Amino acid sequence: MTVVNIVTPAAPPTTADRESLFWASIKDGTDPAGFESYLKQYPDGVFAPLARQRLAGLAGKPPRALDAARFDGAWNVNVVCPPHEAAAGYAIRMDAVVKDGVLEGQWGVAGTPSSLTLKGKIQPDGSGVIDARGVTGDPRFTVNRVTKGSQYAYRVDLRFGDSQASGTRTQTRPCTLTFAK
Repeated sequence: MTVVNIVTPAAPPTTADRESLFWASIKDGTDPAGFESYLKQYPDGVFAPLARQRLAGLAGKPPRALDAARFDGAWNVNVVCPPHEAAAGYAIRMDAVVKDGVLEGQWGVAGTPSSLTLKGKIQPDGSGVIDARGVTGDPRFTVNRVTKGSQYAYRVDLRFGDSQASGTRTQTRPCTLTFAK
């Protein structure tokens, strides 16, 4: 006996289903264009009053600033650099602040031995690059035993989420930076 499975094609989505799917895809967004597009397709739609309300709330605010601002606030930062070549490993805990998508953090007193300054821009998608600049302290923790009081700098590539972030030092020595809000 042969068994034949008959598959009935799914019915195309109804207008209401398409509208609901469209709304679900934009409802949490901060780009006015999404709400404008919804209203163009569904001017009398179920979610039209909400779309108009969201547009009014976004008036005059560019989406980029809104997205970058979601990272604003105080962040705890851990910098961990494992032993590398002849340099001993170390860990630093510091605070940083993000305001309008710009990160700034300071460990120690800027410009003095054993200090580190972090500055950089976080993009609306959560990616970012920060510059790390500091002054060396104990030579045991530096690559090539650089003398105390020497300036150094490196770049960190970042990926931010709403409450956590991580980054990687991209030059000389492998280090990781973790951020928690």
